[in-house]
Amino acid sequence: MTPIAKFRALPKVLLHEHLDCSLRPRTMLELWAQTDFNNPNFPFPLEIVELWLSGLKLNQVKASRKYQSYLVKFAGQSLTNYVKAIVDHVLPLMQSVDNLYRITKERIEDARNDGIVALELRFAPQLHTMQGLSLDEVMQAVIRAVDETCDIQVKLIVCALRHENAQVATKLSELCLKYGQYVSGFDLAADESLNPGVLEWWLTEAVKVRDFGIGLTIHLWETNNPTEIDLDRLNLGKITRLGHGIRGQLQGQHVLEICPTSNVVTGQVKSFKLHPIHDLYVKGHLVTVNTDGTLFTNTSLSKEYQKLRYHFNWDEEDFLQVNRNAISASYFSTEVKDQLLNQLLIAYQDLTD
Repeated sequence: MTPIAKFRALPKVLLHEHLDCSLRPRTMLELWAQTDFNNPNFPFPLEIVELWLSGLKLNQVKASRKYQSYLVKFAGQSLTNYVKAIVDHVLPLMQSVDNLYRITKERIEDARNDGIVALELRFAPQLHTMQGLSLDEVMQAVIRAVDETCDIQVKLIVCALRHENAQVATKLSELCLKYGQYVSGFDLAADESLNPGVLEWWLTEAVKVRDFGIGLTIHLWETNNPTEIDLDRLNLGKITRLGHGIRGQLQGQHVLEICPTSNVVTGQVKSFKLHPIHDLYVKGHLVTVNTDGTLFTNTSLSKEYQKLRYHFNWDEEDFLQVNRNAISASYFSTEVKDQLLNQLLIAYQDLTD
């Protein structure tokens, strides 16, 4: 297998990643240790706690690795487990201004170290208000980390969740407009099986923010097949970007925010080798490659590229093409898009000469 360093050297654009699925395991253990690992809904394995509390650096490294392996194994058993891991192990750590700032800052640092030159980072601000923070306080904590970033392009995408309602969507759309300098997109996420399709209450608010220049993307067709109602509502909202979008006979020029390893972990695809991303790509669909998250999948964008090379023999021309697709579909300004494209063309040219 081609060394991972080769793929880290490739400049990359990442459109689809969730902040609350991308924490560093070591940071999580540090923050849980502040509560004496008090998590009644999801007790910690004793071995991990003992390794961490030993205070020895080597043991804490081992604890971090074991903790991530534990979470990956648990989350990979079902989509229900995946959600439970977020609710019980992640969200309790993301309820303070300091923690939100730190977690966002670290995710951007990790992206930079992985060769990512532009990142659209999505999250649901309403999930971080469970211990008293206001939506504004949540946004300002995350934005502070973004504002301090100077060597990687970062925009935020705000997510409404399928089990919510129009009232929540209205608050979120107002948030998008209020912080439009930093928020470039509005998304509908969460369990597609329980609340399928392009939900009308979300679409109403989505169209409102679209008219003010906020981009639209939606988690769709990861678990369910396309329907005529979906297609009609996508056309009504002028929505072309689909989070995942791997099901059914796709039509039109939808941009697919595909997250291969995530689809395997959540059981939507049996293995990376059997993932439809290659077939979709060679058929001319607008494929982009993404992580969805780095924690429960134990992946990075460079690792996704490494697997695409190994299983489908993708080369630099293929990676350049999916990045061109990502730049074109991104919500960055025209000026930034031009800069990113020039940066990629120069870098990939150097690599193929």
